[in-house]
Amino acid sequence: MFLSCQSAPEEASASQEQHSISFTVKNYRQVSFDDLSGSADTRAVASNHPSTLAHLLIAVFNAETGEQACSPIQHDQKNYEENNEAYPKFTLTLPYGHYRVLVLGYNGSQGCRITSASHISWENDYVPNSFYYCEDFTFDQNTSPDRKITLKHAVAAFRVETEDALPAELKKMRFSSTIGGTVLDATTGFTPQSTGRTSEIAVPADSLGKPGILTVYLFLPNEEENVGSYTVQALGKNNDVLYEKRFSEVPMRINYMTLWQGKFFENTIDNEEHTSGVSLYWDTQWADTIRLSAP
Repeated sequence: MFLSCQSAPEEASASQEQHSISFTVKNYRQVSFDDLSGSADTRAVASNHPSTLAHLLIAVFNAETGEQACSPIQHDQKNYEENNEAYPKFTLTLPYGHYRVLVLGYNGSQGCRITSASHISWENDYVPNSFYYCEDFTFDQNTSPDRKITLKHAVAAFRVETEDALPAELKKMRFSSTIGGTVLDATTGFTPQSTGRTSEIAVPADSLGKPGILTVYLFLPNEEENVGSYTVQALGKNNDVLYEKRFSEVPMRINYMTLWQGKFFENTIDNEEHTSGVSLYWDTQWADTIRLSAP
């Protein structure tokens, strides 16, 4: 878990003396087990059950040019299991200079793609439950060698909890929104493009015949309450639509979960209304829940 940055920024060449600096994530245990992977989104567990973020990643950039100062390094769940004290800590060796550090904490199995600190995405347009830290700093003899950081929640969530059982013919659930995006700009905490998102969740066979909990995430364009529409479809073997519900004027906000609870599989198409009331709180569990009322 030791990262040596040999490809250094222009003003801090590889010939200069290297110095150690550590970044320790303080709040890496803050997510529910049902958020640890895409396929696990249908498992019901206590929402306040603490768990470890499946992945932590650090990347360092030249603050002036934006170029990577060294290759990103990632710690995974297996690293936590092997050494839970070292898992949240990254020790780097860098020449003195002016840098931008990016730390990501996220779940799921899709690979993370970092074009720059302002353009972060995941394979297959996946959006995981994710947290971030991004800071420009000058590294010199006066810099503290051990920096403790707190990750901010980067996403809003939309969750469907079905009171009726998932039908035997169900294969996937498809969520289509008119707001949000799949790219994170960690310098702002927002998505640069709010064009909407379509995502699918494969439903495990052992979840059929029981009520389901299905969650998708979005990056939003600002920290205010955003309002859009959601269409949720239950798909069969050949992607045929078995059931569908359309939700209009859905409130979404970073660090909040918008929740609908009700009988999903009674009608093929249904329009839902909602009630809302929100305030903002960063960095711990979900700040609050926005509930959409069932008829």
